[in-house]
Amino acid sequence: IFIIRYRGSSGINAEYGGIVCIFDLATGKLLHTLEGHAMPIRSLIFSPDSQLLTTCSDDTSIKIYDVQHANLIGTLSGHGSFVLCVDFCPDNTHFATSSSDRKVKVWDAGMRRCVHTFSEHKDQVWGVAYNDNGSKLVSVSDDKDIIIYDCPI
Repeated sequence: IFIIRYRGSSGINAEYGGIVCIFDLATGKLLHTLEGHAMPIRSLIFSPDSQLLTTCSDDTSIKIYDVQHANLIGTLSGHGSFVLCVDFCPDNTHFATSSSDRKVKVWDAGMRRCVHTFSEHKDQVWGVAYNDNGSKLVSVSDDKDIIIYDCPI
């Protein structure tokens, strides 16, 4: 197990081989197995309404799954290297990713496309996170900078 998260009554883990498993926390029963990534998953996040699960991986892709039906509903590309972190905006319509390509990208979850790219970092960007109301985005990088952005959306 590489990553573990929970939301409501569901627990989720990502294995090193790129597989996501969703469990019922009360019973421990495996509910769904989600495949799609060819390399290890680095980060995953539920949307605020728990309807979507977004994952990112060393295979440079971002996957969006419909949690209720356990279906892959989108594969996004745009980073030039490992995608290291993903965070969903509290507005439930956008999410951000960071990558070893030194970029932070903001994505429209419904349209499944990149709507903004920040290129200020000089080294790989390990983390990205929204503030509580989604008006700011913060990133942290191996360049030793922490950058706070005004969200473009």
